[in-house]
Amino acid sequence: MSWIQENKFAAGLGGITAVAAAGLIFWGVKASGDYTAAKDEYTTAADEVEKMAQAKVYPSEANLQAKKKAVTDYEKSVGDMQKAFDKFRAPTPPNVDPAAFSDTLLKAKDVAKKAFDEVRPQATELPGEFFLGLEAYTTSPPERGATGILTYQLEALSELMANLAAAGPTKLINIHRPQLEEESGKPFDAKGKSYRALPVEVSFYGNEASLRKFVSSLDDSKAHYYVVRSIRVINEKAKAPTAADGNFETGEDEAKPEGGAAADPFGGAGGAGGFVLPGDEPAAPPADGAAPAPAGAPAAAPADAAAPAAGGDGVILQQVLGSEKLNVFLRIDIIQFLEAPVDAKKASVEAKKATVEAQKP
Repeated sequence: MSWIQENKFAAGLGGITAVAAAGLIFWGVKASGDYTAAKDEYTTAADEVEKMAQAKVYPSEANLQAKKKAVTDYEKSVGDMQKAFDKFRAPTPPNVDPAAFSDTLLKAKDVAKKAFDEVRPQATELPGEFFLGLEAYTTSPPERGATGILTYQLEALSELMANLAAAGPTKLINIHRPQLEEESGKPFDAKGKSYRALPVEVSFYGNEASLRKFVSSLDDSKAHYYVVRSIRVINEKAKAPTAADGNFETGEDEAKPEGGAAADPFGGAGGAGGFVLPGDEPAAPPADGAAPAPAGAPAAAPADAAAPAAGGDGVILQQVLGSEKLNVFLRIDIIQFLEAPVDAKKASVEAKKATVEAQKP
């Protein structure tokens, strides 16, 4: 009898142990292979990340230089534009005594009113309270801290009113000026800003020519820069003109051709070479046996016909378009270009250069 048969339990336990050990060895080898593959993958990815971190940032050198040139050109164009607006760049006038500002406002109002009164052929009708949008300061003075910016705005408003008066509107309806920060005791924060908008709303009544002339004048100023933010124009006539709105006038003084009727340049009965125009009665046919009128001969006028209108330019269609009155609303921003902030570093460099130049023999 063999040992396995005599020791079945020990043999079975040994077999199970051997199988388990083989399984453990296989699992360990497989796990080790997976770990190695994962480690290699991680190492490869880490190497790629490190390579990307050490490489030069996109774009390429050529593209980078092109981008730098574009930025430089843009900065130059912005600088050139800023120089173009330098003539409009003015500091805010110093604050003055409120009573002195009230005197200035009164004088500006008188000058503007005189300009509107002198409009011909008829003076412009002004609102009952007319103080260029500063009516609030007819009963009480402004804050002293607001008189400087109000003086600047008043100068621009005076110019606006002079231009509007020259345009000759029929009626100035209203001027509305939103309150500025300084008027309520708050300082204006100019940090990071290159300009400031001082809005004003103007409403007037006039014809198309007055509107065109006033809007055209806004870019003629040498001291102030105006921007039209919005405009609304309403025609006094809501409906389009009809044929009944046109009136014909007769040229009484013009010489009439022989026969009392205008010669037909085309010839033939009925006018226009025998054609009957809309609104005209067709000519009666010639009597039996009568010869038709020769080409170019004037048609005989009926005995009871009224005196005909003169031909050519004697009949004129009266103008029915463009003469209507308009209600106009304009929201205009008076742009105050702020003084450029002083660059301390640049100023220091310029000062050093000036010192070196002064020390040269």
